[in-house]
Amino acid sequence: MNTAFNPYRTTRAARRYVSPRTRPLNQFERETRGLSYMLKDPACPEAALQVAAAEMAALVWGPCHLIPAPDHTGDTTANRRLARAIAAHVKGGADVLDILTRTEPAPSACDRHRTKGAPVSVAEHHIARREGKPIPCRVSFIVDNVITSGTTIRACSEALGFGTGLVFGDASFHPYD
Repeated sequence: MNTAFNPYRTTRAARRYVSPRTRPLNQFERETRGLSYMLKDPACPEAALQVAAAEMAALVWGPCHLIPAPDHTGDTTANRRLARAIAAHVKGGADVLDILTRTEPAPSACDRHRTKGAPVSVAEHHIARREGKPIPCRVSFIVDNVITSGTTIRACSEALGFGTGLVFGDASFHPYD
């Protein structure tokens, strides 16, 4: 099957994440960037979490699984909290399954972007499924705060063998900026 046309393998983003290095940002774009950074923190304010969760939940349907992507250290705390907030808004229901980890840390995307480093390859993410029983067959979304190159979502999907990305901000290349 050609995955370019498979709706279950296409990342869905609530908002476009624009870099201030491309042009001056409007108020909405500054808010998007601010919320995206807050979502990385496990102590993200509840109000910010709820704004993102409601917008992300509008992109999916239930019953489904929401699977938090691990951060560059392997911790899923922030994305697990985001996934739980999204689940509360999903029509038809959603289960949060914390089943991904990293076998070793990966370079931080923020640090890599600041230094204009090359994207981390799928293999360099070292993402693996945690040991555990099989999960019921349902549409599954991999939850992360922002997508840049797409390799984190791809690494998660490859580790699972399934899954569609669900992110708050899409910072991937936009050729018509």
